Amino acid sequence: MNDYSNRTIRSEEITIDVRICAALAANRGGEVYLAAIAPDMELTVITLDEAPGILPCFDEDNACLNLPDTSLLLCYNPAQVLKMGGKHYLTGPVILARTNMDGEVISLTIDEVYLFQKYLASHSITLMADDQKLPCICMD
Repeated sequence: MNDYSNRTIRSEEITIDVRICAALAANRGGEVYLAAIAPDMELTVITLDEAPGILPCFDEDNACLNLPDTSLLLCYNPAQVLKMGGKHYLTGPVILARTNMDGEVISLTIDEVYLFQKYLASHSITLMADDQKLPCICMD
């Protein structure tokens, strides 16, 4: 058994955990894999069945933001959007998903997780209020 606990793949300033690569590479058409991140959780790969445990409204009425120049959707709870200074910030968990032409959720590829990492690198921000840090994703 391989120990992937400390291995990462680095490209420019983006780091992807080898466990994410292994999970996506091992998928042979079985499970549907998504990516998730939250203020209290590192970027990770999850299955479609696990999504409602991270984002309870995932199966219901959640909102999705299309990442520029991709077919990727950043799904979030609209109640967890903070508007401040004319900008919108996601303050809760988000799930990265991809759909096919029929609107069905399909598995992500490692390239898409990399694109998501690049998006996070340029849109993540930490807001401060009363000495409390609030990690957010800027939607604007």
